Amino acid sequence: MSKIRVDDVSGRGWSRRQFLRAGGGCAALAAGVGAPLIAASPAFAGDPLVSPHFVLEGNGGNPVLKATLHQPYWAMQSFAYDHLNAQMYFAQHRVGTSAGHNGDLWISRTDLAGNVLGASTIQGFGHGSSMGVEPAGAGALPYLWIEGGDSDDNGAGETLARFRYADGMVLKYSDPVTPIWNRTPTFNSFAKLPRPAIDPYANRLLIRYATQEPADRVWRIAVFSMADAVAGRLGQDNRIAERAIPNNDELGLTDADLFQGIALCGRFAYLLYGGPNRTSYLVTLDLNTTGGTYYDKFATGAGASLNGREAQGMAIWMASGAPRLAFGYSSRQTADTDHFEASVFYKSDFVN
Repeated sequence: MSKIRVDDVSGRGWSRRQFLRAGGGCAALAAGVGAPLIAASPAFAGDPLVSPHFVLEGNGGNPVLKATLHQPYWAMQSFAYDHLNAQMYFAQHRVGTSAGHNGDLWISRTDLAGNVLGASTIQGFGHGSSMGVEPAGAGALPYLWIEGGDSDDNGAGETLARFRYADGMVLKYSDPVTPIWNRTPTFNSFAKLPRPAIDPYANRLLIRYATQEPADRVWRIAVFSMADAVAGRLGQDNRIAERAIPNNDELGLTDADLFQGIALCGRFAYLLYGGPNRTSYLVTLDLNTTGGTYYDKFATGAGASLNGREAQGMAIWMASGAPRLAFGYSSRQTADTDHFEASVFYKSDFVN
């Protein structure tokens, strides 16, 4: 199915930009939910998950509009929700480069309207293009999942890191003041650049990653249970599902339509694409399909009036027990300023 509509919502190897593009992934492996991925891998057979999907052109809202995060001169890159405490976490990265600090991030903790409640800085991690929040209980601060180990100082983390968040913390990847658990996967098709997203609906972890090159589709996704992920069981036999991400040509996008976020809800993955002051796109992938196929695509004008609007981040928001598909935008307070703001929109129609 290859549908596209227009939204009525207002509102050194590779360079970092190439990291953000959805080019490529290996064509060899098939999807794993509900069907075997590889005949010799019985862990993929019989996954019972059947779930609804979001209607990309459906109803929604805009709970965060032009919020100023903790560091107003750094742009938001991604966000995720602590649904047990009705809070959000935003990753912010500096604009431009700064030798020795290109992997540094600010983490802003906010309420659901984007009002800042606390912040911390993490250094030597990466660009923050995707993150996950693992709630630790009502009234407790959560664990964060994010890329880590930017050893080349190029803004691209090489590992998958998990650590406990604390307000006011200065966390250095190379010299941590609190434990950092390395949760880099070890399955066969993984090569580099693990990027996480947590599904609070089905309690699973998605990892977007690059496989070995050359490949028709370099970028792929793999899904694990949160129990396995927390315990570090991220190997070949622990995968629940795996498939390629279609490249931009297969999605009907251009090289200027950069990958900007990913989320998982049930058996469907959702991706966000766009560039500065460009139309952005929501894409749905069914984990039961593979190769260059996609379930749906939607051109959204959400946040079209924002100055310097650029799509940044995607996450699942559990609201009153029901999931919402949230996607974000970084913008400038005025067209000629370096004061950045964050906005978040969502889709709520969730149907079979």
